[in-house]
Amino acid sequence: MIKRSLAVCSILLCNIYAFADTPGKAEMHSSKISFQGIKDMTGYTFYWSGKNMDNAEAITADTSLDMMSSHGAPFSYWFWAVNSSTKKSTDTVLFSNYYSPDYVIILHAIKNDSLYFSKQELSNANKIVSEGNTDSISNKQLVADAKAAKRGHYTNIILYSVAGLAGLAGIIWFFVRRRKKKQEEQIQGTGS
Repeated sequence: MIKRSLAVCSILLCNIYAFADTPGKAEMHSSKISFQGIKDMTGYTFYWSGKNMDNAEAITADTSLDMMSSHGAPFSYWFWAVNSSTKKSTDTVLFSNYYSPDYVIILHAIKNDSLYFSKQELSNANKIVSEGNTDSISNKQLVADAKAAKRGHYTNIILYSVAGLAGLAGIIWFFVRRRKKKQEEQIQGTGS
């Protein structure tokens, strides 16, 4: 059973990378990750690193970071903390920007070298998500940006729907008019 599950996961992962640069794929936009509660975790230094980054970047305060879009296979990013006195690293949190929404990571505690946090998704140019209760997010600008992105998605959906209906109505009008013209020609042809 485990071998079968690993085989299925391998096939799915290969398909994601194999079709990463397929023509006609929707544009992938960058995503934002916002970290909250870093100052409350005393005794730890937090780090952020990603694919194509030479060195890990230290994070000392609540901040928002961009996960750049790869326009192909997804980029991976890592977040972890190091205990200032023991120099022992916590577990690493992996992020991947593959049409990802924006994330807000709210740190709660560090116990036994494990990060305890909650993750909230916000709408962005990549994806529409249901934000739910956003009261725990301290940066209200992130919430406002998510609502604006969601409105933009819905506006595009409405505009594309209206354009599609107008196109369909135009095609129907064209064929109905053509049919009437043929019927009129047949009537005139038989009448003479």
